[in-house]
Amino acid sequence: MSKTTEQPQKIELQQDKWVVEYVKGAKDVVINIDNPKQRVYIYKANDAAIVIKGKCNSVVVDASIKTAVVFDDIMATTEVVNSKKIQLQANGCVPTIIVDKTNELTIYIQSPSGLKAEIVTSSATEVNVVTPGKSEDEDPTEQAIPCQFVTTFNGGKLVTKPVEHVGV
Repeated sequence: MSKTTEQPQKIELQQDKWVVEYVKGAKDVVINIDNPKQRVYIYKANDAAIVIKGKCNSVVVDASIKTAVVFDDIMATTEVVNSKKIQLQANGCVPTIIVDKTNELTIYIQSPSGLKAEIVTSSATEVNVVTPGKSEDEDPTEQAIPCQFVTTFNGGKLVTKPVEHVGV
């Protein structure tokens, strides 16, 4: 029998990349970005809450579970890969969000600039996007990103559309 040893938590700046690894159960991790060229790489976080303050180049969440990531402005991409039960909160600009091999992701868009985001998904299920109401008095709106598609032939070419679910 092999014993799995728990890896030590690591939160450190390595040149221009913040490495946040093996954070478990911590709800108070704060990364202060002081240079927009800095990137944040979150690996194997479990039951954690991570706040990224300031404008950074990119954020990657990899192989994480039950983790919330809150960030201000992203210059390039935010990626979530090989993860489950993740929450992203974009308080500012986020041009592109890439989701790959991830289940149960909720993306909270909090600003008008965040509404310009392009969201690319691959092998992802239960991805929802929550946007603010049209006024402060209105409730936020939650929308699901389709994960089931129907492909048909149309004039000899393949045409793919999301599956439409009628009724509740």
